[in-house]
Amino acid sequence: MILYEACFDHKLDRSSLIVALGGGVAGDMSGFVAATFMRGIPFIQIPTSLLAQVDSSIGGKVAVNHPRGKNMIGSFYQPLAVFIDTETLSTLPAIELVTGLVEVIKYGVIKDAELFEYIEKSLYDILQLDQKALLKIIATSCQIKADIVAEDEKEKHVRAILNYGHTIGHAIEALTHYKKYRHGEAVAIGMLYAARIAVEMGLTGSTVFERQLSLVKRLGLPLSTGLKPKDIIKTLYLDKKAVSGKLRFVLPTGIGEVIISDQVTEEILSHVLTGNFV
Repeated sequence: MILYEACFDHKLDRSSLIVALGGGVAGDMSGFVAATFMRGIPFIQIPTSLLAQVDSSIGGKVAVNHPRGKNMIGSFYQPLAVFIDTETLSTLPAIELVTGLVEVIKYGVIKDAELFEYIEKSLYDILQLDQKALLKIIATSCQIKADIVAEDEKEKHVRAILNYGHTIGHAIEALTHYKKYRHGEAVAIGMLYAARIAVEMGLTGSTVFERQLSLVKRLGLPLSTGLKPKDIIKTLYLDKKAVSGKLRFVLPTGIGEVIISDQVTEEILSHVLTGNFV
């Protein structure tokens, strides 16, 4: 409500402009206010974190969290423009770069095997903020997402593949009240579980899982949560990606190829969630 009060205090109208300067949370909140104040006023995104630059600032999803689920209150509302300056990444703690890189890895898994291989080979340069490497992964990620969103803006079909790792990732965030794990940390664990599910179902070989696990380990990200499988499964059903009471997962069939499946049984889920990645 504070942001809406600020809109009134500054006498914003439908010709006013909201500037979302910051990371993913700043962009989501600013976009949600822009989408709902006076039924919509213009806004632009100036993302300053890697996660926001490659993911949340692109595509028009704006939302706020609720204790019972992540991004459950929101809208589709496109910014007028997105301006990215890679120099802002040098102002952030290293962990923000690392967790943002998870979304780039996601793009490699769902759509671009060459990008995934580039990350494997150039991880040191990326983490050292080499400008050539950063421009490569950011531009490629933005293009992948822009192409998908152009085809399916409201997530009726293909855009759902962008949720790779997010189904379980969101459950982990909700169960830990959005305080224990950064978004990228939870998604990384979710990606590993999704890859393990795909292996369990015979959709892909173990190498697809092992390559992702290797990158997550190299980034020093957490590999376990201590959460009970039954609690994760229960929370999954509250996710907005569940349709008619059926859970939907994005599952890899190879690096650069995924499918959307509602055939993941609770038995498979329980078995996979009981395991660990150490």
